[in-house]
Amino acid sequence: MDLDAEVGVVGTGTMGSMTLWQLARRGVSAIGFEQFALGHDRGAGAGETRQYRAEQLEPEVMPIMATATGLYQQLEADSGMRLLHFTGGLTIGPPDSELITVFAEHVRAAGDEPVAISHADMAMRYPQHRLADDDVIFWHAGYGFVRPELAIVAAGTTAERLGARIVTGTEITRVEQRSGYVALHSADCRWLVRRDVVTTGPWTWNLLPELLPSGDLGRLVLTWFPVVDDESFAPARFPTFTRVADGITIYGMPQIASGTVRIGLVGPRIKFAMPDQLERVAKPHEIASIAGLVARWLPSVIPSVIRTGIHLDAYTPDGQPLIGTLPSYQDVVIAAAFCGRGFKMAPAVGAILADLATNEPSGIRLTRWAPDRFRNES
Repeated sequence: MDLDAEVGVVGTGTMGSMTLWQLARRGVSAIGFEQFALGHDRGAGAGETRQYRAEQLEPEVMPIMATATGLYQQLEADSGMRLLHFTGGLTIGPPDSELITVFAEHVRAAGDEPVAISHADMAMRYPQHRLADDDVIFWHAGYGFVRPELAIVAAGTTAERLGARIVTGTEITRVEQRSGYVALHSADCRWLVRRDVVTTGPWTWNLLPELLPSGDLGRLVLTWFPVVDDESFAPARFPTFTRVADGITIYGMPQIASGTVRIGLVGPRIKFAMPDQLERVAKPHEIASIAGLVARWLPSVIPSVIRTGIHLDAYTPDGQPLIGTLPSYQDVVIAAAFCGRGFKMAPAVGAILADLATNEPSGIRLTRWAPDRFRNES
C-alpha cells in the first residue's frame, strides 16, 4: 500500500496548522488539507489579536497552558515572525462579580497573590478607562495578546519548509477508517495516510456526524472603534483588559492598525447548527450594545463601530474541548470546540495532537475531553 503521508491533518486553521508544524519538526511525513486558504477568515482563528492569559481559564485547562508560551516562542524562532506580545493585562469589575472572584481564585491556585491597582493609580497609568466607584482592578504582568492569522500562517509555512505538504482549496468530505490506515476523500480525489488528525473546527460535525447529536456553533461578532489619540492606545500604553461594565463582560485590545482598537462583548452568542447558517452581517442591536458600553466606560474611544468581523466558533454543552479518538475511528484523532479560548493554548494542543498521531505519550490526561462523551445524549 502506497501512503501519501504517515499523518494527515484535515483543517489547517488554529489547531491544524500547529499540529502540522509539530509533526514536521519531528520529521514525520505529514500532509494537511484546507478547504479555504491558509490563514482564512471563515473560522475562529481571526480578528488580528487574541487575548493571551491563563489564570482566567478553568483548572482543567491549565496543564495544557503550561507549555503554550514556550511553544509560541519556539514558533517565533522557527518562523522569524513575532506572534506573542506581553503587554500585561487588567481585570476590572465589582468586588463580588464572578470575573473578579474567579480571577483571584485562579491566581492564588497558581501560587501567586492578585496585584491590585488603586483608582488613583489607574487615573495616572491608564486614564483611557472610566471606573465605577466600587470597581476593583487587578493587574497581571503575564497577560498580552497573540496574532492569530499570523500564527496560523507562521505554523503552516514553517511546516512546509520543514517538509510537510498543504493542499489548499480542497474540502475533505469523508474520512474512512480502514484496517491499518485512513482514507481521506474529497469530491474527486482520495489520499491514504497511516493516521489522521481532524481539526476542522465548526465543520467537524459535517465531516464526522457521529461526534455529537448536533453541532453547537457560535457566531462571533468582532467590532473595531476609532480612537482620539493613537499613542494612548499603543500596546505599551493600553494593555489588554477584561471588565464587567453595567453587568456585562467586555474585553479590549491595544491598537494594531493605526487609529482603531478592538473592543467586544464576552458571553452568550447566537447559536446554530451548521456553518452555512452563519449570518455574516452584524445586526444593529449588536453594534449598539457594545457602542453604548464604549461610550460610557472608554471616553477616549469614539463610540462608532467602523469595522466588524463575523466569524464561527464551536462549543460543547459542558464548555470543554474535544480531544481524542472515537471508538469507530481509532486511527483518527479529533480536536474541536475550544469554546472561544483555543488560541491561548493552540501550540500546546498541536504538540498533544502530534503525540497522539504518532503514539507518543503526551503527559496530559485527556479523559475529561473525550470526544464521545456526548454520543448517548439526545
